[in-house]
Amino acid sequence: MNLAESVQALYAEYGALKGVTIEIYKQLIAVSVKNDAASATVFLQGAQVAEYKRVGEPSLLWLSEQCDYQRGKALRGGIPVCWPWFGDIDKNPDSVKCQVSADNPPAHGFVREQMWRLANVELIDSETTQITLELDVTPSELWPFSAALRLVVTVGSSLSLQFEVHNVGGQPFSFTSALHSYFNVAEVEAVEVLGLEGVEYIDTLEGWSRSCSSDPLRVAAEVDRIYRNVTGPIQINDPGFARQIKVTHSHAPDLVAWNPWVVKSIRLSHFADQDFHKMLCLESAHLLDNLQTLAPDQSYSMGLNCRISVT
Repeated sequence: MNLAESVQALYAEYGALKGVTIEIYKQLIAVSVKNDAASATVFLQGAQVAEYKRVGEPSLLWLSEQCDYQRGKALRGGIPVCWPWFGDIDKNPDSVKCQVSADNPPAHGFVREQMWRLANVELIDSETTQITLELDVTPSELWPFSAALRLVVTVGSSLSLQFEVHNVGGQPFSFTSALHSYFNVAEVEAVEVLGLEGVEYIDTLEGWSRSCSSDPLRVAAEVDRIYRNVTGPIQINDPGFARQIKVTHSHAPDLVAWNPWVVKSIRLSHFADQDFHKMLCLESAHLLDNLQTLAPDQSYSMGLNCRISVT
């Protein structure tokens, strides 16, 4: 089906639901939902949550104004799904790298550039809407295995994501992955992140050296850290927006903290030179030796919940 036919088919199935609209952004299709608690927009390409906004409040997520909404190009911002590897393939464990034979495979895997299927939209109650997207992964040069992926997005007084992987083929495979959350902040220099004190992290900007800090995370320069085996929730204190964001993870032991700062911002695509002031990535993940291996017919799921408190 072409773009217009796809939108028409989605409208026929979901257009009568209260608060549900199907939208076209240039070459991409998105489903937007609105209920008594919040609104959200999710793109079918990549199953990417692009916006979540509680009634009367700023958006929880940052999305670049320079996105060009072209098919096959990942959006900068929101919550991309990174799978079956995170970052550059060469930075992944050998058991993940050896499965990929393609030259120059895309960073963060390939599913964020694929068209997912809108499997269901359900109005749970007046304040809760659930969106389910699915993707059937078939063997290719990029990934020689079969898998069924599902992302369930629950939009209500908080935002929840549940990402599921099912090995539907006859061979085991290993993977790393992340829910690559871009949080919208009023001014990143004024933000502090609690809950990572004393947690060991790998500083990729310092030769992948290991360190830890007893202080809350604050951003005053480029940051690219992998916090290992995070056991509790984290909290983003954002005085500019007068709010706290509590981020809870399930089956996601690692957390990546990233802000490109001044120099790298200039090199990034779909990223304005000053955008680093308004965003902070805190990515729920399982990486490095926390990779996952699934035997045939095994499944794995990881989750993320974001809850806002106004101060």
